[in-house]
Amino acid sequence: MSINYSTAMYSNPLDEDAPKKAYAKSQYTNILTLDKFAEHIASHGSKYNRADIYAVLMQTVDCMREMLLEGKRIEMGDLGVFSVSIQSQGAESLEAFNPAIHIEQLNVNWTPGDRFRNLLENAVFNLVPSRRAAKILLKSIKAGETTVDLTGGGEADKPTEGQV
Repeated sequence: MSINYSTAMYSNPLDEDAPKKAYAKSQYTNILTLDKFAEHIASHGSKYNRADIYAVLMQTVDCMREMLLEGKRIEMGDLGVFSVSIQSQGAESLEAFNPAIHIEQLNVNWTPGDRFRNLLENAVFNLVPSRRAAKILLKSIKAGETTVDLTGGGEADKPTEGQV
């Protein structure tokens, strides 16, 4: 098990004159759907099958949503704590504050439990190309090119129709 990452040079948004520095960015290897996650749990010697685990996870999601909308804080042991915070605009006075106008968003906050808080202690890292670089390389290979320009100046890096 390892965490894939790529590196890139970024400038400090608070100090435009500061030299760029190299930072790591995590690169996921796969998207694990709830169904696949339930299958994975079942493969760990559980006496419950994938469908049972999926049903429990879905019920957990439904019940957590219900409890959060009731203003409850949910403490789930090693998984952590879930709660709601409010993002709102300011009103001119306490009397003028109207939740229908001033509350913009409810955010679900997760505070990791002990087993998630110290992931770095057990992490192993694997340097990989960025998704952008991998996409450019793949496009070049498919086009039969023998060299690849990853600096952004080559044809392979020009946006195509519908690409942002």
